Amino acid sequence: MILNAKALRRKEKVSISRFFFGSFCSKKKERSSALLAVALVLASCALAQDARKPAFHHVHLNVVDAEATKVHYQKFHGAVPVRYAGVADALFTERSFILWDTVDSPAPSALESGIWHIGWGGRDVPSEYEWFKANGADIHTHLYALGDIHVTYLNGPDKEVIEVNTMGHNRFAHVHLLAKDVNATTDWYAKHLGLAPRRAHIPKPDLTKVRAWSNVFRCDNVLFIVYGIPDYTPSPPWWQDAPLKETKPTKGRAIDHIAFSYRDIEPEFERLKKEGVTIVEPIAHRPAFNHKSFFIEGPDKVLIEIVEAKPIPEGIWE
Repeated sequence: MILNAKALRRKEKVSISRFFFGSFCSKKKERSSALLAVALVLASCALAQDARKPAFHHVHLNVVDAEATKVHYQKFHGAVPVRYAGVADALFTERSFILWDTVDSPAPSALESGIWHIGWGGRDVPSEYEWFKANGADIHTHLYALGDIHVTYLNGPDKEVIEVNTMGHNRFAHVHLLAKDVNATTDWYAKHLGLAPRRAHIPKPDLTKVRAWSNVFRCDNVLFIVYGIPDYTPSPPWWQDAPLKETKPTKGRAIDHIAFSYRDIEPEFERLKKEGVTIVEPIAHRPAFNHKSFFIEGPDKVLIEIVEAKPIPEGIWE
C-alpha cells in the first residue's frame, strides 16, 4: 500500500506539473504569438511610415575639370572614385555619392543660394588644417574655435565651399542650407519628405545674442543644418560676405542640387504633385547617369532630384 501511495503521489505530481507547466507553456506560447503579432504590426506600421522617408542619394556639382574634382575629394576628404551605374565617373561617400556635370566654364560659386556648403567631419581638426595647408588645399576660411570644436572651410576645385569640423570621424557629414524662414523650410522637408526636424518650431531669436536662427534634420547619416539667411547688419561672425537678402536658384551653380531616393518614384511623384510641390522636370530616364528620376523645387529655390534607387548598403550589392 505504501508503494502504491508513493506511486499515486508521484502520478499526482506529474499530473499537477503537466497541468500547471503545460498550461504555463501553452500560455507562454500564446503570449509569444501575441507579442510576435504585435511586433509584426508595429514593424509594418513603421515600414509604412518610413515608406515616405527617402534615402539620401547624392550631391550634384557642376565642374570644369572632373579629374581635379576626383583628386580633391579623394585626397582631402577620403571619397572613393567609383563608376556610377556603369556609365559615369563619381565619388562614393559611405552611403551616398557625389555626381557632377562637366561644364565648359566655371559655374557661379558666390554664396547666394539656399545651399551654403557641404561638410565633412574631422578628428583633430587643428592638425588636419595644417595638413590641408601643407598639401595645397585652397583655404576658404582659416581655422577657428567654436566652443569645444574647431572649424575650417576649404574651396573645392570649382569654388564650392566645404566645411570640416570636429566630429570624431572623417566622413561626409552634412549639407548646410540657408533659409528665409527656418520653420517654413524645415516644415516643408517634414511634410513632403518625412524628414522631421530636431525641434518642431523655433521662434526667431534676437540675432545679436545667438549665433544663428537654426534647426536641423537628418536623412540617413547626413545632417541638414538650416540657418536663417544672414540678411542683417552687422553680419554674423560666420558670414564673410555682404548681407544676403534673397537666395538665388541653385540650378546651374557650383553645387547644383541635392538628391534623395526611393525604391519606386512613381507614387512619390504623384503624391508630391497632389501636395502642390513645384515639379521642375517630370520622371525621365537620365542616360548620363543611367537612372530614373524627377526634379522638384524645395524651399529657398533649392533644386532637388528624386532618384529611383535601392538604399545603400542594400542597393550597392544587388
